[in-house]
Amino acid sequence: MVAVDTPALSSRAQTEIDNELEALEEKMRALRTRRNSFSPISSIPPEILGAIFVHHAQQTQLLYAPDDPAVLSWLNVGHICRHWREVAIGTLELWATPFLNSSQATEEMLTRSKMAPINLRSGPRYRMDSVQKTLMHIERLQEVSLPFLNGGMTYRCIMEFLNKLSSCSAPKLQSLLLEEEFAQTLRIAIPTSFLAPNLRSLQIKYCDLSWASSVLTGLTVLDIKNLSPECLPTLDELISALRRMPALHTLELEDALPTFPLQTTSLPRAPRAMNVRLPHLKRLRLVAKVLEVANVLARIELPDSTMLEVQLGCRASSSRNTNQEWKLSLPIISRALESCFKATPAKFNRVPRSLRLFGVGRIHVQYSTIRNPSSWVGSMIDTCLDPEWAAERPVVLDFDFPAETNTAILSDLWRLVPIRGLEALYIEGFFACWDGFWTDLLGRGAAPNLAYIHLRGTPQALEDLIISLRSRKHSLARSVCRRSQRGPIFSPALSHLVLDNLEFDPSFSYFTRTSDLFDVLIDRANEGRALDHLTITRCVGISAHDVRLLREVVADVHWDGCESLDDYDLEYDYDSLEDDDDDDYGFYGDGDYYYGETYVEY
Repeated sequence: MVAVDTPALSSRAQTEIDNELEALEEKMRALRTRRNSFSPISSIPPEILGAIFVHHAQQTQLLYAPDDPAVLSWLNVGHICRHWREVAIGTLELWATPFLNSSQATEEMLTRSKMAPINLRSGPRYRMDSVQKTLMHIERLQEVSLPFLNGGMTYRCIMEFLNKLSSCSAPKLQSLLLEEEFAQTLRIAIPTSFLAPNLRSLQIKYCDLSWASSVLTGLTVLDIKNLSPECLPTLDELISALRRMPALHTLELEDALPTFPLQTTSLPRAPRAMNVRLPHLKRLRLVAKVLEVANVLARIELPDSTMLEVQLGCRASSSRNTNQEWKLSLPIISRALESCFKATPAKFNRVPRSLRLFGVGRIHVQYSTIRNPSSWVGSMIDTCLDPEWAAERPVVLDFDFPAETNTAILSDLWRLVPIRGLEALYIEGFFACWDGFWTDLLGRGAAPNLAYIHLRGTPQALEDLIISLRSRKHSLARSVCRRSQRGPIFSPALSHLVLDNLEFDPSFSYFTRTSDLFDVLIDRANEGRALDHLTITRCVGISAHDVRLLREVVADVHWDGCESLDDYDLEYDYDSLEDDDDDDYGFYGDGDYYYGETYVEY
């Protein structure tokens, strides 16, 4: 008798087969795991493998913003094999930086990190509930980094967290960054009582605090920007706070310095014994009115260190005589910068070898101990924030003064920093020059070792350079604008001149012409001061014939072959742009976010 094939029997048979297949797959997985255990990489102890995963995750976090889904690409290590996944899940530190764009991801990572110290790092896009969940673990917080766009819910959330710190300790908190993008009516206020005994880094912008707050104790990094006028410290309050931070290595104060009465005509003096010593300081950045910067500099003893980086941003006061402000501040700034290059055994390599000057309205100056810093290759507009600057340990000065005071500042640059050992000079921008600009800039012979000049986009500076290069004994060069070179021979060691993005005009007698350059180079050659290298790029008004003549007096002439703007390809290839990768790793994006305080739903 033939059995009847009913649907129930078929279903049961399929289930049995499915169970057998599942058992076979599990057995195959087990066999693969056993096979993988014999590979060399499986001999790495789990704790070392976990440390490798942590390092990989940290490097990934450096590459991407905290709100970029790609910051989670390190999760791929858990997809390699079962052993790696188990190690990844068991490595608590891997999960200690919650991804704040997803409530589910935040909750899962907080759970997997167990009691490990956690880092709250937010970009402009985040979920408010994710931030709140993370801040609830106050006893585990190690880092809080929260830039935000405006007040509202973020303001209330942060103030609740800070107020909690007045009564509830955050024993593991080491770093706190709170940065408002723009000034707001409601400001975050750091409480006077702040129970974070291990806090070492404080960075705030458009937030306020009391200079008597316990938060200003034991710090190694202090970065304060844009305090409210009523929260600005007195000089004594600032010095007292700095004394409570003997291990401080980074000090940045922008619009957070003591102010002066409008009638101030001199800077107060104090005995040197009252100054604050910061022996471990590696980075000093002060940005404010020039008298305020000078006032603070006068009270700080800079260390004898080859690693010190100094950046000063000085602006004029609209209600004072700007020339008088500059003259009052010059000796103090000069004395502070001189200490950076003071000749001591510890500073044998701190001689300024390069100077870079950029001017478009304001004056930006950088000194470096390297002759040709790699970050100076491009335009200063492109590299003014290049992180390589720190590696080159520069002194950076930024002056925002009226044009009539800029002349005095440029003439005094050689007084600010000892430049006798200067070997390379980069000048870029557009600013007013004068007869004798180059000799005034370099202190009339104060830079005898200057061998390299790079001039970009500064026609007036080119004109005066031509005049300065003329021979005093005999000259084939015509008088440009009826001016002549005076004083000692200019830059006697000059061997390499770079002219970039400049304009020669042969049609007007009072404009700089290529024949003027040719004549002064002959002058130099006749006096035994010939150039070895001449580089001409992106210059207008120069021809192949001109270059042939120049090669008669300069051994090495590099020219890009372009004679006019028509030779340059200025079109932008929009078709070459590619769409951004929209992959958000699925599970790790919920679809609604905060951009600062703007709620967006997808």
